[in-house]
Amino acid sequence: MKYLANKHKTPLLVIDHKIIRRQYLLLRKYLPRVGIYYAIKANSEPEIIKTLIKLDAGFDVASINEYKTVLDLAPKKDKKYLRNFIYDRIIVANTIKPEETLIKLANNKTLMTFDNYEELLKIKKYCPDAGLICRIKVANVGSVVELSSKFGVEPGDAPNLIEKAINMGLSVEGLSFHVGSQCLNLENYVNALDASAIIFKEMHSRGYKLKLLNIGGGFPVPYDSNVINFKPLAKKINLEINRLFPKDVEVVAEPGRFIAAESGTLFVKIIGKALRDGKTVYYIDDGVYNSLSGVIFDHIPYHFTSFKKGPSSICAVVGPTCDAFDTVSTSENLPDLKINDLLYVKNIGAYSNASATNFNGFPKAKILHINT
Repeated sequence: MKYLANKHKTPLLVIDHKIIRRQYLLLRKYLPRVGIYYAIKANSEPEIIKTLIKLDAGFDVASINEYKTVLDLAPKKDKKYLRNFIYDRIIVANTIKPEETLIKLANNKTLMTFDNYEELLKIKKYCPDAGLICRIKVANVGSVVELSSKFGVEPGDAPNLIEKAINMGLSVEGLSFHVGSQCLNLENYVNALDASAIIFKEMHSRGYKLKLLNIGGGFPVPYDSNVINFKPLAKKINLEINRLFPKDVEVVAEPGRFIAAESGTLFVKIIGKALRDGKTVYYIDDGVYNSLSGVIFDHIPYHFTSFKKGPSSICAVVGPTCDAFDTVSTSENLPDLKINDLLYVKNIGAYSNASATNFNGFPKAKILHINT
């Protein structure tokens, strides 16, 4: 795809929708009981959402703007269809929602999560018809991005919180959990499913039947050879779901990275070269404030590949801004390169352009969608 970088100029992020479709269909194949709700925070490009709508996907949103993004792209055959789309295909998965957001959602029977009593008070006041999902705190050990410190009620406290919601006249559909993004520890899923099954049984003993289980995301992407293979992971998840939950329990997931990451390839150009402390430093036209923001926010060590061949050596790659923090890598293995040579980064379709900025006046990478 070098010709694309030469044609469209750098920095250029190429999103291949053939891979988007492949990843979604892999989930459907190996997790046949699980409904898929794409977490659009991974990459909210409208073209990606359109592709997934055609595949009958649902969507996990965290804000009113993400909600509207999906809604604006949904087929608008008639008002009844649109209402059904909202309820069946969108989960507001942020456990903390501003009052203004709840007011705007009030006329739609939207699925949304909660994990504390104060949130229930807001929902009761502004959005009482919502379908609620109680998020529980589970272990995130071995996951690259930890989430449990910010979200989820302790499993032992969940039944009482759910009962409070029921006594307030609210409808609690089920439970959700998230084992952490880029999860490399299968036991996180096993333990979370066990904890959820105990809560299901406890609520049944109290006379209330939960009917929905949201297993979150976290399915790993092969950034390197250490990543566990998805197929045995999916096999184990399927076995545990079928062992612990009756067939009438609806199971959904909200993957983002797994669908989007491998679709993206970033092309950059070397704009400067210097020798510092005995090491070659290459300055490129993208960095941690732009498409490579995942180095900071997503904790992913992206690596560069050169189109040139030849003897290689350890070097550093840094971004274009006037900030030393804008250092992408200090240990890249690259051949001797010149200004205007091109490099590329694979598997950068998730948590890249989604958190890019225009800091220091440098433009965000152009985005090119192929195989749409």
